[in-house]
Amino acid sequence: MRVSFLLISAALALTSCAAPEPTAATPTRADTPLAAQSVLAWTNLRQGDSGRDVVTLQYLLRHAGYTLTVDGAFGPSTDSAVRSFQAARGLTVDGIVGGNTWEKLIVITREGDNNNAVRAVQDQLRNAYGAGVTVDGAFGPATATAVRNFQSSRGLSADGIVGLNTWHALVTGASGGSSTTASLAKQILASGRITLGTSSSTSGGSPRQNVLDTSNGLPARRGCASNANCGLTVYLKRSMLQGTLNLAAAGNSFYVTSIAGGVHSATSDHYAGLAIDIGIWNGVSLSSPSSAHTRARNACIAAGSDPSQTFDAYNDPTGGHKNHVHCAWN
Repeated sequence: MRVSFLLISAALALTSCAAPEPTAATPTRADTPLAAQSVLAWTNLRQGDSGRDVVTLQYLLRHAGYTLTVDGAFGPSTDSAVRSFQAARGLTVDGIVGGNTWEKLIVITREGDNNNAVRAVQDQLRNAYGAGVTVDGAFGPATATAVRNFQSSRGLSADGIVGLNTWHALVTGASGGSSTTASLAKQILASGRITLGTSSSTSGGSPRQNVLDTSNGLPARRGCASNANCGLTVYLKRSMLQGTLNLAAAGNSFYVTSIAGGVHSATSDHYAGLAIDIGIWNGVSLSSPSSAHTRARNACIAAGSDPSQTFDAYNDPTGGHKNHVHCAWN
């Protein structure tokens, strides 16, 4: 079972949402590893997963000296590298990248560095958060500015140094600012226009429970394509939560049938905390194709969802969206 590890330090406690980044004993070295320095919960990864965070993992493994392709797919070669890394660092060798493994992999990066860890930072900034940086491994002024902007948006100390808290925010999407994922989740729970389903084939993975857990700063329980109760978790992403609120702010009322729970395709955005399924749109059931499908899809796109990943009965490459509308944000 995949669990999120809470790593507790006796030496450092987070005293505010804008606490300075933890630094290591020799902070001038670009390859200084980060130990367990604060109370943090990480999204777990294992073989079969894919996406942006797997890209980060693969770049960090390359930085640690392992030879593997950076393709965003957690396949056998990535699993082998993870297990080898875990064995070399005295960790439990299970192939699961949880809190202990993440915090051994990540290293402090700053302006002037040039390595694969910097590529991991740049890839997250560019492809997960829309920053205009080049993924070239060179931590120059443009990357430093993008890091500071990201830190400011997350309520972190904007020092341009990618330490433990910034790594955690990049990978999990967690925020320390006024628009945190927890605060957005609370707004969703309080909205009279958003109804969250209370059932799911994933135990504890209903839409309402997913959002409740997020409102409490916890990861949401998710399913897998082969097993609704595979024991995995994911942090719901800010873009999806904000997009859901944007739909309601536009005057729409809707019923959410799935977020992270349930059985979807192996690479589904549901499992990345980026998608919702809508079953009722402004009082009209979407259980069969109708013009309400089109209206709901168009509204999701207007609220920032990715048109190429927003499916309904009439825009449905897999044939699996005839009884709901699927909206996914980047």
